[in-house]
Amino acid sequence: MDLGDFNDATAPDAAATAAGWADVPAWVDALVAARPFGSVQALIERAAATAGAWGATELDGALAQHPRIGERAVDASSAREQSSMRSAADDVAEAIAAGNAEYERRFGRVFLVRAAGRTPEQLLAELQRRLGNDAATETDEAAAALSDIAVHRIRATFAVPHLTTHVLDATRGTPAAGIHLVLSTVDGDVVATGTTDTDGRAALGPDVLPRGDLLLRFDSGAYHRAVGVPAFHPFVVVAFTVSGTEHLHVPLLLSPFAYSTYRGS
Repeated sequence: MDLGDFNDATAPDAAATAAGWADVPAWVDALVAARPFGSVQALIERAAATAGAWGATELDGALAQHPRIGERAVDASSAREQSSMRSAADDVAEAIAAGNAEYERRFGRVFLVRAAGRTPEQLLAELQRRLGNDAATETDEAAAALSDIAVHRIRATFAVPHLTTHVLDATRGTPAAGIHLVLSTVDGDVVATGTTDTDGRAALGPDVLPRGDLLLRFDSGAYHRAVGVPAFHPFVVVAFTVSGTEHLHVPLLLSPFAYSTYRGS
């Protein structure tokens, strides 16, 4: 869908689209009434700001048909967002199922978290952490999660591009954590910065990447020095072209004297 389609849609059609982001009627009506939006970012900012007042009432309504984490989803958005659960190890899936049951017993609602972009292990860790919340704190966190999911779905609706990377240390056979990243234009204007996490992964914004040629610099030399390994390349720069609105994944397989990259998915 193009943003213009949402701006120009009839109120019922626009409301049906927005309800797919979060089924909170007052929020949906506010977004429909605020049209037209000049950019997807403006829509996201209005959506997030309006969701700031969500609480138990909005959660109970929106979660009426929401699938549990790890449970077969009946709607396409939830199924896509929870796709990583298809590869979950048996013990992790069982722990999530048990955690879901305990969460519902304690808080009276389905555990809600943005599953997109998270591994089964990360989902389990978040579930276990939030089981330690008191009722009021958990209501706030669940409402924030509902808002997070809504924003993610808005981005997905308009196919907003974003960039991810995954760096693996081929010599040690481990993820390369702590590598500083700089995304820039070929003219040197910095678009975003980041650092790989403990799994060697990072996501870089903004929500809308500039079209054209971009450079992604990995500070690999500093990483190798930190692990005590002499290296030939002080840094690695991967150049690529943004030509559409699809998600871009630029992985790096790293060793002290060589590296390889490719367009991932």
